[in-house]
Amino acid sequence: MTTLTERFLTVLGLMVMAVVSGLAVEVWLGLRSGEPFGHTQAGHLVGWAGFAVTLLVFVYPYQKRRGPKTAWPKGWFWVHQVAGVIGPVLILVHAGPHFHALVPLLALLAMAVVVVSGVVGVAAHRKAVRLLREERGQLLGQGLSAEAVEDRLYELAAGEEAFRVWQIIHTPMVAVFVVLATAHVAGALYFGGW
Repeated sequence: MTTLTERFLTVLGLMVMAVVSGLAVEVWLGLRSGEPFGHTQAGHLVGWAGFAVTLLVFVYPYQKRRGPKTAWPKGWFWVHQVAGVIGPVLILVHAGPHFHALVPLLALLAMAVVVVSGVVGVAAHRKAVRLLREERGQLLGQGLSAEAVEDRLYELAAGEEAFRVWQIIHTPMVAVFVVLATAHVAGALYFGGW
C-alpha cells in the first residue's frame, strides 16, 4: 500500500469515527433527556459553540488575502484546519440523526461537502508545498537571486490549476453552507426562540 493510500484511509477512517462519535454522543444525550438533544437548551448551546468554532475558519482566508505577497499565515491555517473539524463535529452533536427539517438537513449536507473538500484541499496544499520546495531548490541551484526565486514561486503558486479546480468546489459550497446555516439559525430563533 502506498503512503498516499495509507494517509487517505487514515483520514477517511478518522472522518467516519468523528461522524459516528458525534451521532452517538447526540443519541446518548438525547436518551438521557427524553427528547432530541438538539432541541434542549444544552443542545442549543452545543450548536452555538459549533457555530462559534466554525466562524474561526474565516480568519485564515481573511489573513491570507490582506495583501499580495505577505507572509503566509501558517498559524491561522492550522486554526482553520482544526476549527474546520471541531466545529462541524459539535454541530453534528447538536443536529444528531434527526432529519425532520429540510433547511438544517441541507445545511448539514453542505457542511459535510465543505469538510470533505477541505480535507482534499489540505492534501493538495501539502503536495503543492512539497513541489514548490523542490522548485525553490532547483532555482537556487541555477544561481537565481532569492528575490527572483520568490517571484517565480509566487507566479507558479498563483497559476496552480489543481488549486483553482478545488476552489471551484470548496468556495461556493462554503457560501451555500453559510446561507443555509444562517437560514436555519434565523428560522430556529423566529419559530422556537432561544
